[in-house]
Amino acid sequence: MNRTATLFLAALASAIFALAMASAASICDNAPCENAINVSNGENFTIELQSNSGSTGYEWWTNFDTEYLNLVSSYNQAGEAKPGWVGVPGKKVFIFNSKKPGSTEVIMLLVRPWEESTVAERKIYPVNIS
Repeated sequence: MNRTATLFLAALASAIFALAMASAASICDNAPCENAINVSNGENFTIELQSNSGSTGYEWWTNFDTEYLNLVSSYNQAGEAKPGWVGVPGKKVFIFNSKKPGSTEVIMLLVRPWEESTVAERKIYPVNIS
């Protein structure tokens, strides 16, 4: 990935995160959100998203508050394909660990890293940690 794409994505993620943190209300008050994830403090949870980065170039990027969450790991899971099939969608799996009780969000962006200012899809997951 080139330096410009990396800087763009970092700036975009920071802007979205700043917007989420600047408001006392949830970011979901102004944008559609996925179902809330409810976990206990110290518990792991998984977000799985359909992905086809090998043939489309789109990749899922995540932004979250490190005060509340750790990204334990992320990996691509291949889809089921018959011999000779190409471009079969799979999944991108993100495993998070909750660090502290409270409410936060995980923001997922589907982007092509080399295309500046293009977000193909955005998903926001509210996370409640008890």
